[in-house]
Amino acid sequence: MFIKKRRIRSVKPNLPFIKGGQKIVFGVDNIDRFKDKIQKIGFSDTQIGATVLPSIVGPVTGYNAEGKNIIHKDRPMETAYRQAEWHWTEWRGRYDTEEMSKIVDIPYKRYPRTFIFPPGVELTITENKLGEKIIITPIYTYNSQDEEFIVHVVNLILEIFGECKTFDEKFESLFKMPIKKLNWRILPSGEYPWKRLEKDLEPLIKQSERGNAGVTENRLKIINSYKPSLYAVGEAGFSGYIVMGFTERNLYLLESIYYGNATYIFEKDWRNLSKMTKAEILNKNLQKDRIIHREGWGEKIEKLLN
Repeated sequence: MFIKKRRIRSVKPNLPFIKGGQKIVFGVDNIDRFKDKIQKIGFSDTQIGATVLPSIVGPVTGYNAEGKNIIHKDRPMETAYRQAEWHWTEWRGRYDTEEMSKIVDIPYKRYPRTFIFPPGVELTITENKLGEKIIITPIYTYNSQDEEFIVHVVNLILEIFGECKTFDEKFESLFKMPIKKLNWRILPSGEYPWKRLEKDLEPLIKQSERGNAGVTENRLKIINSYKPSLYAVGEAGFSGYIVMGFTERNLYLLESIYYGNATYIFEKDWRNLSKMTKAEILNKNLQKDRIIHREGWGEKIEKLLN
């Protein structure tokens, strides 16, 4: 079945053959047509088995990678907080001054919201029975309760490629290859004083929301001061995330540049953590702890790592 449109709203009119309990795979074939789009969503190579969480190119890929908030405008407003870097000049004696700064919590009013975790659908390059490279989703089993999710998967493919195909080959043949996830870039081993690390993280810090770069940099500098032994920078749909690992203590801190997030603390071996989808990392309570980006964050990090 071949769908070529901007998006679909329901399953049956677009996939009339599909039945409850049926297994289904979505994707595109003849991928040489999409070289620019493939690179844009995070495929740094097109080897068989290469797998990514697609980078954000529109609202569907945005929800897929980062989740979304349902804003409840029918409820009373609540107080929320955002962090900002506050600068001021302090006098030192009669003529000398010193520029000072600190991270502060700024309260503001907003409607209550419910966060919906990202679906985290990943895409894989494989080949069909003719030996042609194709890009596919995982195998899904259709039932009416999951219709909204299937619609999301189809719209994800449509947003990226402008078309979506279902594959009716034997599914086992499509997945008989070693998976190589491209979601993380491991920095070379060695010591990373902040000036050295800052160069590697500069593109990431620049992604911070306007006015939030100083706050992001401050958090990363504090964690780095405890001398991690592993650094992994998120790529593709994990862009904006960094893992700093203390391997001798089996502690791995997942830090995000995005406002309203938190620092996740894991005790899982990095090799296992790096194989997980973002949905699995954030939505299955696998973390040892979760330190909200609020006042007192630094003290909790110090207690954890000292």
